[in-house]
Amino acid sequence: MRRFQFRLERFLDLRRWKEREWELALAKILGECLLLENRITDIGAEIAESRLAVFTVGVRVDIEAMSRRELYVQRLLRERERARAALEEKRKEMEKVRARYLEASKERKVLDKLKERRAQEYYDQQRDEEFKTVDDLNTSAAASRGIEKVEKARE
Repeated sequence: MRRFQFRLERFLDLRRWKEREWELALAKILGECLLLENRITDIGAEIAESRLAVFTVGVRVDIEAMSRRELYVQRLLRERERARAALEEKRKEMEKVRARYLEASKERKVLDKLKERRAQEYYDQQRDEEFKTVDDLNTSAAASRGIEKVEKARE
């Protein structure tokens, strides 16, 4: 029995490649989102740690150090807000890429299903042809035996 060859195999390979490209793009954006989320968490921890620090010199409170700490916290807060805005943009971009990935995946799955269906039809047809061939061989063998019996009976 010959192996099934799908005529659209190259097209299917192209769809698989396209799907893989979108999958990689989605993974890249997801990684960027995770980095931004981790940075936001780290900044929050830095802010909490900075606010817990006490600056004293002897008995007096170091006002200058407290002022610098407050400026540092303000900078961290601005940085966290920028990171949150960037994260929101990345999430929007990720949704667009996810939609494209799902579309590419759907296109590939359609061709995969078509290939499976055509392969099943091909193998069913080959099995039917094989059955017909075996049946013809059996019929001709039976006919040959019948002719031989008739010839022996005549003798």
